[in-house]
Amino acid sequence: MLLKFTTSDMLNTALIDVTTGERAYNIVTVLSPSKIAKPSSLPEALKMQSPANAVASTSKHVEANPVVVQRRTTITDATGKIIADMEWNGRHPDITIVDEKVGALTDLFGTSVVRFLPKTLSIPTRFDTEYIWIATPDTLTLYDYDTDSTKGTFHQNVIRIPTSLKSSAKLNLPSSPSKNRLSSYTSSSSSSSSSEDLHSPSKDTAKATFIQTHVPGLGSNYLEFNSHPLCHDVEIIISFLMMEMLRRGRFILTPYTFEKPKLWQLREAKDLVMRRIRRNTV
Repeated sequence: MLLKFTTSDMLNTALIDVTTGERAYNIVTVLSPSKIAKPSSLPEALKMQSPANAVASTSKHVEANPVVVQRRTTITDATGKIIADMEWNGRHPDITIVDEKVGALTDLFGTSVVRFLPKTLSIPTRFDTEYIWIATPDTLTLYDYDTDSTKGTFHQNVIRIPTSLKSSAKLNLPSSPSKNRLSSYTSSSSSSSSSEDLHSPSKDTAKATFIQTHVPGLGSNYLEFNSHPLCHDVEIIISFLMMEMLRRGRFILTPYTFEKPKLWQLREAKDLVMRRIRRNTV
């Protein structure tokens, strides 16, 4: 499956199924101003495992007794039915998927142990111990160690060029009579095989080229993944959202902010330019 984000704000966006062109999911996050909580009232396990921890560890300044604002993120399917819900206490999620109360991040990933390597963050999935999320400063992938293959990829700030556009010029060229006879002979078999290709989750990427712009806001964001028989697709989507927040915190990238997402994107572009300047001057 290949899903396109309609906005740069990953918690307020529609996800378009590239194969059909239809809206597959809708993600909306709203503020609950009447619900606030002190950090001391949060469960300890929820404090220990959250996307905010990696960000907080890089900051020496801690605000005294801050007020934690509560928000709610809902994910609906194409029919408008709510299939997932995340209650946020600050940056600490409490997750529900379909009718299952999952809980905190430790429950979503099925582990409290995180492997920190110098340039890699690896976290397993709860539905398959061989499925591992692997994050680096520049990439986020879902890898299956059982088959040694990639099952999910985040394409960020890219321009997608379908392969069919590249080959259209060749298809429009006049062909020889012998080729015409050959095409008429194979038309029935090719039509059946092409219909099968449309249903293959990996064919969308195979028929397209992703060109990275390396500029936040220029291009689009895509989430590509294969479905797993032991979990709902929305669980993979939620796991991706949490991993992207963790990735940003772990590698000291521009953290996701609930407020003013457009300003967050400008800040991300500024931070990217500054990192490149520092890298080139070292």
